[in-house]
Amino acid sequence: MTIICFSATASFAAGAVLLAVGSIAVRRAHKPDYAYAAIPLLFGIQQVIEGALWLVLAERSSSQQCLTVGYLGFANILWPIYAPLAIWLMERKSAHRKRLLLPLVAGVVTAIFFAHAIATHPIGAEIVRSHIRYRLPHDNEEIMFAFYATATCLAPLLSSYKSVRLLGAVIIASMIATYAFYTMWFASVWCYFAALISMIILLHFPPRHSAIVPCYRSSVNVDR
Repeated sequence: MTIICFSATASFAAGAVLLAVGSIAVRRAHKPDYAYAAIPLLFGIQQVIEGALWLVLAERSSSQQCLTVGYLGFANILWPIYAPLAIWLMERKSAHRKRLLLPLVAGVVTAIFFAHAIATHPIGAEIVRSHIRYRLPHDNEEIMFAFYATATCLAPLLSSYKSVRLLGAVIIASMIATYAFYTMWFASVWCYFAALISMIILLHFPPRHSAIVPCYRSSVNVDR
């Protein structure tokens, strides 16, 4: 069952918006928060890659393999490490950082596993019913999915910032919905939804000239 059809135009449009949002967030962020602020930027690049992949898949271009590796590199290698690390870097107290160690370790294990899988297994992508289906054969799929979810979904839920926890809750909801309606195209569709959801990150970075203390930050961090 499908609800929404995707396309190169949708990916390029999302990429353009995310690059703009990410640029604003980075300009508003302070140094320890740059990695978190840059998440929409990175999602924007990933969406541009998938937009290009849409085009070459339709034309059967030789650049298809390179773009597929690039996209899966973002989805399966970068995000499991980057997401928990960016949140860990934002935390000011050691106790808050310690509780993020589990997602960090899970992310490292996930990234190593998928890097090996991409390097040693045949991968591919194809357009199936107006969606891109990625092929990455590997064993222990259920176990690695649990590791992946621990890294990318549990990390924001363990943050001391309310806005980050909100991001985590919406990301989990999108994962469940994607699995229910887009199982065959999960890698493409969930990353698309997660990319759009990442615009919530801008809420964490109000304009620097604002004199209002944002209500979405936890009380332990308002001294920032």
